Amino acid sequence: MTNIEIRNHPKFKNVYISGSQEYLKLYTKNLDVGKRIYGEKLIIHKDIQYREWDPFRSKLAALILENPITNFLTDNLKCLYLGASSGTTISHLSDIIQSGIIYGVEFSERSIRQLIQNTSKRVNIVPILADARFPESYAKYFFTDIDLIYQDVAQPRQANIAVENCNYYLKNDGILIIAIKSQSIDSIQKSEYIYAQEKKILEKAGYQILESINIHKYAANHIILIAKKAIS
Repeated sequence: MTNIEIRNHPKFKNVYISGSQEYLKLYTKNLDVGKRIYGEKLIIHKDIQYREWDPFRSKLAALILENPITNFLTDNLKCLYLGASSGTTISHLSDIIQSGIIYGVEFSERSIRQLIQNTSKRVNIVPILADARFPESYAKYFFTDIDLIYQDVAQPRQANIAVENCNYYLKNDGILIIAIKSQSIDSIQKSEYIYAQEKKILEKAGYQILESINIHKYAANHIILIAKKAIS
């Protein structure tokens, strides 16, 4: 039991908060009660178990704390997650998208093993061992159009990888969220130049940049772009 007062996030359904606006903390209801994924705090409030969502470990949490205008989360979301790693962020998405499904693509065999172990009881996660640079290679796992693509891959061609996956899987009017790490693209050029180049790639491919959000205070040399696929 805890004396922390947990309340609904004012914008994002199934996301919860505590504290003042200046010291806000995020939580999700634990879909796999008693299970920790990355050493996060488990908190009981009114007989419900919540997992604290660490923005220094999850760029999606950092994005939500920066209060984006776009509301991209729904109960029944169909999501493709590129760079799922061992399960930190994707498990919180699993808590949120209770009636939807998340296809988690990860290239590292070690990470995919950890992901499977960490999320084995989460029926809304489909772990896929694959390379995000080749979206056609995992088409056999999909049974629905994708509403949201979330990408967090440390690759030189981050925007190009996003476009290729969006063109292959994202439904018309779908949303792309991409965490861009400038150092993974070019460690010499200034971050602002890299960000501008990645935006140009998305825009040239027909994607509208809805928001560009700096998350440097949580993850150095990172911004997050939220983009929309134009209706064809």
